[in-house]
Amino acid sequence: ERYFYDLREPSLERQVKHVVRDHKEFGTDFFAIVDKLNQSAEYRNLFAEAYKEQPQYQLSKWSVSDALACYVASLRSFNSPFDRYVRGEQPEIAPLAKEGFNLFMGKASCGTCHFAPAFNGTVPPYYQESESEVLGVPAAKEKGHPELDPDPGRIASARPQDVAPFYAHSFKTVTVRNASLTAPYMHNGLYGSLEEVIDFYNKGGGRGLGIDVPYQTLPETPLNLNEREVAALAAFMESLADTTGMTAVPQRLPAFEDKPEWNGRRVGGVY
Repeated sequence: ERYFYDLREPSLERQVKHVVRDHKEFGTDFFAIVDKLNQSAEYRNLFAEAYKEQPQYQLSKWSVSDALACYVASLRSFNSPFDRYVRGEQPEIAPLAKEGFNLFMGKASCGTCHFAPAFNGTVPPYYQESESEVLGVPAAKEKGHPELDPDPGRIASARPQDVAPFYAHSFKTVTVRNASLTAPYMHNGLYGSLEEVIDFYNKGGGRGLGIDVPYQTLPETPLNLNEREVAALAAFMESLADTTGMTAVPQRLPAFEDKPEWNGRRVGGVY
């Protein structure tokens, strides 16, 4: 029910508004987006069909944010190799991935925060409330004297109930589903591989690295995972990758009849 790493927004629609306006993300506004979409008959027809029950909103700030939120909400497939194996739809998964699942739920203690079957921080049994944790993520990969990342996290979310010292540097516990497809990791994008993330946890988080983290919720005791166990955990998370094609890049985008230069724009990826 809460979105962004600091849990500041209560809905996907509100999250979309931030993304649209943020200069580091879309860096635009809904008026500009609607103006551009209105220049495509194909887009106008798509919105008219999708919002035919609400003609006054067919192509507007509301419908654009709603459409984006609906798409994001659809990305919740439970059809990974691991899911199909658990449901008995495929006879086996890689032995290393199976070993990794047992470590995830056991010795590595990942499952105490990333709750199955969603493997995120939404709390059972209703899976609506999102938990956050203080991990002590460093600002940079410094081996000598690492410093705590300065982002205040949840305590700065502007919600009165989050203004408590133990929410300083506390961040949402996100899912590990599709994690193999979504590098870099952590709230500041510090780590570029699953193995680096596992190594951070293996050492006891920020405190284990020697950082002063007053309210760290992650145990600072090292997990003592060996190289094979680290590889097994990574293999398990890789087995949670989506296989439905929902995240596939579309073959084409709706055309702009009077703006042919827009029709050659790249579909997805880095621009």
